[in-house]
Amino acid sequence: MNWIGLDVHLKFSRLGVYVPAEGDLHDGGEVATEREALAARLAEIPGPKTVVLEAGRNCHHLAAMLEVMADQVWIVDPSAVRQLQRQVAKTDRRDASALAYWAGKGALSPIWRPEAPTLNLRELTRGKTSLTRLATRVRNMIRSLLARHGYECPHQDLLGVKAQAWLGRVEIPGYGGIMLATLLELLPLLQSKAEALEKMVEQEAQEHVPARRLMTIPGVGPYLGLAMAVEIGEPKRFATPAQLRSYSGLCPSVSQSGERQSYGRLTKRGNRWLRYAAVLAAQRIASMRYPDPRLKRTLLAAAFRHGRNPAKVACARRLLDLVYHLLIHEEEYQPPKAWVA
Repeated sequence: MNWIGLDVHLKFSRLGVYVPAEGDLHDGGEVATEREALAARLAEIPGPKTVVLEAGRNCHHLAAMLEVMADQVWIVDPSAVRQLQRQVAKTDRRDASALAYWAGKGALSPIWRPEAPTLNLRELTRGKTSLTRLATRVRNMIRSLLARHGYECPHQDLLGVKAQAWLGRVEIPGYGGIMLATLLELLPLLQSKAEALEKMVEQEAQEHVPARRLMTIPGVGPYLGLAMAVEIGEPKRFATPAQLRSYSGLCPSVSQSGERQSYGRLTKRGNRWLRYAAVLAAQRIASMRYPDPRLKRTLLAAAFRHGRNPAKVACARRLLDLVYHLLIHEEEYQPPKAWVA
């Protein structure tokens, strides 16, 4: 098996070729990041061959395109490559050669690649999340603009009838008024698009079996159930709930030396979309009257020791444990049985 490292950039990519039978590591030069150019260059390399590239913004698209050009396509963790290189000079040639060499030596392993339907559903849930965040940002910009000119909107919902009537009476001179009018035009458009995506999420969640299982958890609705299900993907790739927590980036960093051990900030190394959905679910659970009692105990105990925000993170970690077991055992949520003395 010949190993081909591909250091991908927007307009061009760099190739590195490692041939274990000969023990040689070759520089494959640069090639345009286009289908025809990549196919022609890879055809010059004798097979069987495996192409190795780092996980990135367009890695799944490139991997699907390269599958017809090579026997295997690996997507690897960039942090694992950086730990193996241990060099001061960083160049495209060295990066491509490192991908090929360490993969051929067995020091790298491919990450899990979601199937096309899962990637499609991720576009839906992530798009809905992004539009909702953008609408929230526009709301904050409107209130900040009003505050800079001495106004404070007394109504919470800026799209409500009373708030719209109040905003219609606001007069801000100069470019501030132009900016306010622009933001007021954007907000209803963003909100309507986000609501349209939310309806699509509800429809897809009802047809997605793992999402329906997660929706049986108190406080988890269609959006959170579908978002966590598609971001986790195949649950059996995680051997333990701790691996799922680590994948979400909700685990604290650890520093240990001898008898001393301290915990720091969250690592935030992992799937940020899963982390967002888990924390959002924890926030909803915190405001519920009758949530899962195990999650509520975790929330109250952590809040007593560390405060509200760390408590929500602890609740999100415990929630991921529950999500893991429901997906692994293919079961619906069952409330814990009452303890009888």
